[in-house]
Amino acid sequence: MLNVSLKSGWKSFMVVLLALGLLGSCSGGSGGDIAGGGISGTGVYNGVITGFGSVFVNGVEFSTTGAAITANDAGVTEADLEVGMKVRVEASGTSALSVAFDPEVIGPVQAIDTVNDQIVVMGQTVLIQGTTILKGFGSILGLVAGDTVIVSGFFDAAGNIRAVFIELKPLTSGEEVKGLVSAFDAVSRTFVINGLSVDYSGVTDAPQFQNGDFVEVKGTLSAGTLVASSVEVEDPVGALPGNEMAVEGIVTSRTSVNDFEVNGLRVYADDRTVYENGLQGDVAVNVLLEVEGTVNDAGVLLAEKVEFLSHEETEIGIEGAVEQVDPQNSTVTVFGIEITVNSSTIFNDELDRSFSFDGIRVDDHLEVGGFVDDSGRVVAVKVEREYPSEPEYSLSGPVDVGSESASSFSILGVEVDVSSQGVTFEDESDNAITADDFFALIDDTKAPGDIVEVSGVYQGGVIVADEVEIERIN
Repeated sequence: MLNVSLKSGWKSFMVVLLALGLLGSCSGGSGGDIAGGGISGTGVYNGVITGFGSVFVNGVEFSTTGAAITANDAGVTEADLEVGMKVRVEASGTSALSVAFDPEVIGPVQAIDTVNDQIVVMGQTVLIQGTTILKGFGSILGLVAGDTVIVSGFFDAAGNIRAVFIELKPLTSGEEVKGLVSAFDAVSRTFVINGLSVDYSGVTDAPQFQNGDFVEVKGTLSAGTLVASSVEVEDPVGALPGNEMAVEGIVTSRTSVNDFEVNGLRVYADDRTVYENGLQGDVAVNVLLEVEGTVNDAGVLLAEKVEFLSHEETEIGIEGAVEQVDPQNSTVTVFGIEITVNSSTIFNDELDRSFSFDGIRVDDHLEVGGFVDDSGRVVAVKVEREYPSEPEYSLSGPVDVGSESASSFSILGVEVDVSSQGVTFEDESDNAITADDFFALIDDTKAPGDIVEVSGVYQGGVIVADEVEIERIN
């Protein structure tokens, strides 16, 4: 028996691009899988570190022997990198020439919203998700205003940072922030990044920039204003025409399902593009993707493969003990739920840097974040092994179609019994509600169903709930 608890963004790289030019530059074939090998020449890879053994990014294992490795522009070693960090790798084949970790914001936590799982750092809204790797603290409840954090993540269409990695760490140097310039004033030498005022009057060698440019600013926070010591105009992904490229990020604008931007990089897909964990029609603003292909002379990524790394309406969270591991099919089972891992899955274990799927054992305590894809598979984006002194278990996901009764429903095929008198219910805003309110709010006639998190006792394939919370009304 288990106790179960629980804009459109950057400036376009070009103003006008004829579709003929895109098509004329497209490489042949049906779409290659960079992760499957066969990389030749120089490649650029923007993505999250998913594991070590060398460094795994975008599904590729890169040897770092002889590579220039930096963190926030300072030289470091591979041992200083962490799973979950978003990095940029330049490589020749599978040999890394350089690996650079450059966080989106470093500075004090100014506000904490535990209802919506978000914090404000240096004026930037940072969203903490079920797939975010946290270092130095266990959850948002472990943060207080004034804490200094290092945040790595992807900007969404609203300019928020969807964090993939957050580290709680004492500040040893100045603050910094990345983002789009607004309210630019060349006379007063000031501008704004997502509500943060920046004064660059003391920067003697400032580059030319304007509203809409993407910049990195370093300096010191004083009375709510970042007094800049440096300003640098950046290309968020560093696309190099003619090279292989893989980029992980959020769709920030979309002209069509064939023409969209990821991390400020324009992407073009055609009928030869291969899609994984989703369909072409699933390409939408704020969807997390990994795109692989070749950059043409106009700086556009011609997509050979598009892999979906999130589906907001089918997000899942599973925390519990491993019941079965299937190496042949790359699946692990928790609560009777078969979870698929792939080359993009992040594996984390603070006690074992080399932790991977091969290291998972029956009875290991795992925390899994992911989503249900269009084929109904539960796909893991993050698998984290934990060693809690008092193990907690949780299950969240979309309510199954047609599963409601007077005293139960199911999530991912697991029946949830809410008939006990002591069960507590909460709505999306963490307000206490009654069981009748709960069943009136959720709707099991739609697919995907509303996302609900449950806690209680798991036995015989059933969760006898003591807490039930609505996470999202789809």
